[in-house]
Amino acid sequence: MAKKKKTNKFTEDVVSSSVVQTYGDVVRTGSEVLSNLNSLQVIGVSPALDIALGGGLREGSCVVMTGDPKSGKTTTALHFAAKCQSLGKKVIYANTEGRLAKQNFEGIKGLDPDKILIVESTDDRVLSAEDFLNIIEYYINNDPECLIIVDSVSNMVPKVELEGEVRTGVRNSLPRLLSMFFKRIGGSVTKNKTIIICITHNIANTSGSRYAPMKMADCGNMLQYQAGTNMVITHRGKWQVPAQTGPHVGQIANWNIKTSNAGGIPNSTAESWIKYGIGLDEVQEVVQIACEFRLIKTAGAWYTVQCAVDEKDEPIIAKLLKENEVGDKDEDIERFFKFQGVNNLTEFLNENSQICDFIYEKIKELF
Repeated sequence: MAKKKKTNKFTEDVVSSSVVQTYGDVVRTGSEVLSNLNSLQVIGVSPALDIALGGGLREGSCVVMTGDPKSGKTTTALHFAAKCQSLGKKVIYANTEGRLAKQNFEGIKGLDPDKILIVESTDDRVLSAEDFLNIIEYYINNDPECLIIVDSVSNMVPKVELEGEVRTGVRNSLPRLLSMFFKRIGGSVTKNKTIIICITHNIANTSGSRYAPMKMADCGNMLQYQAGTNMVITHRGKWQVPAQTGPHVGQIANWNIKTSNAGGIPNSTAESWIKYGIGLDEVQEVVQIACEFRLIKTAGAWYTVQCAVDEKDEPIIAKLLKENEVGDKDEDIERFFKFQGVNNLTEFLNENSQICDFIYEKIKELF
């Protein structure tokens, strides 16, 4: 039986038909490209970041996280890794700094250390920047739909610097190496639905311009240009419970989302609450956002989940009220959803995650 000939979709376009015959199926219509982009999954990070990012981080993208040391970059990346693990994705962590600590694994809620692969130097072999990048490229090309975290790009050392003497006056070849690397992997990352998170540090801006920012991202401009999502984090302050007088339970960080290929508005901002032993505290983020949009009404130290009171007939709300034998009167329902202090409210939402999810769905309806 004769084989069917492959049909050429550009039969009426002589030039495109000739290109396809010579180079293969390298020409596609915009509708085909759009269909492929729509098939890429957007994975959430946390409520506050998801709003700023346009839903989360998209498959097939390069993400750059820039910030000062200890500002929360690694915690955020590992928090996202836990989300990817829950979806069955493989997680590869390039530990270029060699500073992974016990709290990095145990301090992230839902992260499974058995399901994260660590690539790092050993006593027998010190990995150069070229080694790390070649390993990363191999995973991208041979393990589709994985998450790769490079922590950090700034700490990779090219072979010529690793094998040479320790001295000043050596030109940094890492930016050129990264430029070549990202040119090579650009198409493969999208094709294989890989998410690669590159963590970088801030360095002093020595351009000499009085109007330029004092700090700039390390590793050259190519990394910034290649990134579909560019996130900058700054440390805002300690997180104490109760505020100002209580013990130090975490830190508050501000994010500037310069660009996002998931559809977020450029230069959007977000506030993350990083809690020790948990990672990003999503319940706290939901509470803060809900208060801004009056879904949770505040009066002094009192917090009322107004959206739940207003929609008491919703199945989730009605079921909870019935289980707790709350009366049908509005004042009884309002009393049930009224809390003194944000800590009592977050404790209630942690114990009743379905209500937290309900509030978050109401938040998403506003965007």
